[in-house]
Amino acid sequence: MIQRFLDLLSGEEVPLPLRALGITRDQMRFLRVEAEKAAAMPPRVALIGETGVGKSTTINALFNAGRPVSHTEACTQEAHEYRYTGSKGEIVVVDMPGIGEDTEADKVHLDTYRRVLPTVDVVLWVFKADNRAIANIQRVLKVLVDESVLNPKHLVIGLNQVDLLQPGEWNSLINLPSAQQEESIHARTRDIEAKLGRACPLPAGRVVPYSATKAYETDRLFHAMLDACDRKRQWALFERADCADFTTLVDPNLLKLAAGN
Repeated sequence: MIQRFLDLLSGEEVPLPLRALGITRDQMRFLRVEAEKAAAMPPRVALIGETGVGKSTTINALFNAGRPVSHTEACTQEAHEYRYTGSKGEIVVVDMPGIGEDTEADKVHLDTYRRVLPTVDVVLWVFKADNRAIANIQRVLKVLVDESVLNPKHLVIGLNQVDLLQPGEWNSLINLPSAQQEESIHARTRDIEAKLGRACPLPAGRVVPYSATKAYETDRLFHAMLDACDRKRQWALFERADCADFTTLVDPNLLKLAAGN
């Protein structure tokens, strides 16, 4: 999309589609500069969560990204900045420490949050869907919002590993939750929305249940992130999206039946 837009703006004369919108030559040049900046500045995503919640798997499921191509420390040794090359382009991920393992460590982590979060496009906070110990997350969210470090409109809460949520079980044949497990997922999502809402006024649809390993609802997670991004930066994020397709894990025989073969 960005490249097509740059191609449209590449000449000296205002192309017909832009003339129809009343765009002048000076405005077109300004648009070209802004588009070039957007193309040169990959989206920055702050990824928060404890070890083992599936942060790297999530990034791969959203952007078809392999291992990071470079690594630099971001502000402290407790946060690290990675550049991933996905199938649709480069993204920058700042891997942030989780909260709650140690009181003294939490103080350091909070300082890291204060420095890093204002510099990113989207904050994706990931934790396991079956983790019910979220009092620390509530506390930290309230501190960050009260201090104006974190704007809730840039925040997405990802409930990963819903395929392990009980009661209910995952239907591996169709790669979807059973009816009982789906109700468990809905109930858990509503519970988290209510609890975090008391600490942070989250916009609607920002608590997203998903499974990175099953490619379940990863497109929904991405669209929540897109909504959390400032409008002028949305296209930079949109350009890099390549969400995993859950049907790749559906039983091939069922897919053939569904296709009528």
